[in-house]
Amino acid sequence: MSGKLNEVGTGINLFVAGEVRGTARWFYDTADVLSIDDDDLDDTIAFVNKGGMTFLSPILPDLRAIVCTAGSRESHLAILCRESDVPCVLAAELSTTVADGDTVVLDLADADAARVAVAAGVVTA
Repeated sequence: MSGKLNEVGTGINLFVAGEVRGTARWFYDTADVLSIDDDDLDDTIAFVNKGGMTFLSPILPDLRAIVCTAGSRESHLAILCRESDVPCVLAAELSTTVADGDTVVLDLADADAARVAVAAGVVTA
């Protein structure tokens, strides 16, 4: 990963996409999706807690990437991400909190393993 980063997690990489950088935003339910302006998503790396998070479907193609703390390569979310060509980290184990607005860098260069980092100085305790 490039730049001054603090690695905060690892997970399963859905497909090779190199380095992906964006702004973290947590989505917990359908209301979170409905409240967002689609124009604000170009830089968004969505964070979710369940692999079956199909409520992201309406905004999925607009997202930079997704990090999910659950799921597998066969989960609904993984299938949708592959179809929409959206990079995705599954079964992410985060060692610290990633907050909305954090600058996140995903290392998706390996076919299997993904690394999640935040820009130095912005890690939330």
